[in-house]
Amino acid sequence: MDVEQILDIVHQTAAEMMAAKDGGTIEYGSAVSTEGADSLADRYGFSSIDALEYLLILEKKFGITLADEDLNDEVLTSASTLAKHIAALLQAQAAGSDQPSDARSRARTAPSAVTPPVSAQI
Repeated sequence: MDVEQILDIVHQTAAEMMAAKDGGTIEYGSAVSTEGADSLADRYGFSSIDALEYLLILEKKFGITLADEDLNDEVLTSASTLAKHIAALLQAQAAGSDQPSDARSRARTAPSAVTPPVSAQI
């Protein structure tokens, strides 16, 4: 999935969320030609609570986790920057799935220690 496809989904998701909230319709077409249209808050009227809900929806939709340190003004104010950030996360996730994680590789090489249930330890 390229950045343009992700950007379209970012705008579509925002428009659908705010339309459902307001009971109206918001168009989400290309934001490139409209000045200020790349700002999610300006274009869709997000409150801070709306923004949090929106990010949770995007996490589910893309199967990603947005780390707290990634949620800064630069990433959150621009739909284009957010789309690029999501694309980078998806790319890193795809690259990481090609190789076993450290935990999985350790589990294959090291015997696991079994901790007895708490009732057996008393």
